[in-house]
Amino acid sequence: MFRRLLPVAFGVCAGPIAAQDACENIPYDTANCVRTLACVGDDGLYFDGKARGWDRGTVAGRLSDGIACDGTWDSSRGDGIGTARLACTDGTELGVTYRTIDNETGTVIGDGADSTGRDIRAWSGAQVLRFLTPEGGVSAELPCSPEEEILISQASLSLNDSWMNRASQ
Repeated sequence: MFRRLLPVAFGVCAGPIAAQDACENIPYDTANCVRTLACVGDDGLYFDGKARGWDRGTVAGRLSDGIACDGTWDSSRGDGIGTARLACTDGTELGVTYRTIDNETGTVIGDGADSTGRDIRAWSGAQVLRFLTPEGGVSAELPCSPEEEILISQASLSLNDSWMNRASQ
């Protein structure tokens, strides 16, 4: 069973899409930005956001229930392992430890937990949607629930750039 994420999910666009700051993979540059997705628990709740920076930086986005979360990430140890810590507007805190898969594209896979004890599985990178798209599939699928996969589209991120950019500045 599949649930499709509509392009206008997460709220109202605060201006023309063309006027919003794009999320662009720029290796080795502090202006680098990649998509970040995570499953929070196993009831279908997920995080959709952006990670900005190189070796360390900010991450901001929203949970699928509309709660905004932002924080920092750091992989400056040099061993391919990093951490991300986020605080959400409802008081929930998220913590993830991740492994770098491809440094140039910002591809990481991680896991952790939130402050309520729910498990977190996270993916990030310039090609995260391709990575999460099954062979022969047309959309990325987040495995956030045993009963259904959540389909993610590129449009769901681009329509929300304005609030994510404000949160990460």
